Amino acid sequence: MFGRHAPAPHRPVAALPAMRAESLPHPLTRAVGILGLSLALLVGAANGAYAKSAWDSVESKKPPALPTEGLTEQDHDSLDKLYIRPGVDLAAYGKVTLAPIDTAVERRFDEVLLSNRDRDHAVEYLTKRLKDSFGSALVDQAGPGVLTLKITITEYVPNRAFHAEKRNGSRVDRVYSVGQAAFQAVLTDSQTGQVVAVAADADMGLPFPDNVNAYTIYGDADRFTQRFAKHLAKVVLKPEPVTGS
Repeated sequence: MFGRHAPAPHRPVAALPAMRAESLPHPLTRAVGILGLSLALLVGAANGAYAKSAWDSVESKKPPALPTEGLTEQDHDSLDKLYIRPGVDLAAYGKVTLAPIDTAVERRFDEVLLSNRDRDHAVEYLTKRLKDSFGSALVDQAGPGVLTLKITITEYVPNRAFHAEKRNGSRVDRVYSVGQAAFQAVLTDSQTGQVVAVAADADMGLPFPDNVNAYTIYGDADRFTQRFAKHLAKVVLKPEPVTGS
């Protein structure tokens, strides 16, 4: 095809339709098409890799306002905020059903978003501790004499998180050393839907190097989670003396 060849006897050959000059695209058109296809493949691969990442992050969300209307703020030694509806005896209910635990953790930058791995651990560990703290008082269904407990995790920072993935596909090893956790709890009458009590608590670990949990993954957050579940159960099942502020 290319270069010169010795003369040969002429034989008529039918032209192949695929090789007709008029059927071939212009060289510039072909170049643009190839470039567009390459870019589409690259973008699709990047988006697919991020979407399928095990370190995909929970969307940043502002925590909801506490529904304290009609409630009276109480002093509590361990919980940051506690509101109870006047005249309501929480212990008289005796049973609690747990609504799905939600997360509303607000972040300003993608690289510090709460990862799905951290979120899943937070929910699973909190559920376990609530079951331990409430014991037989925790039931599966709503009904007379049953409170519905809705908890939102509003802050969660592990002591250490590994290989967090940014939206641009790169990875960064995050080491915080100091963990944090914060929660909101809303108790409603499972029959009427009326809010009868609200609690909130937040805490963070000691600064490095005094923090004994600095080299764990969830040491601080787990400790705060366990403490919150324990004090919440005491408020509901065995009310401690409280005074209005």
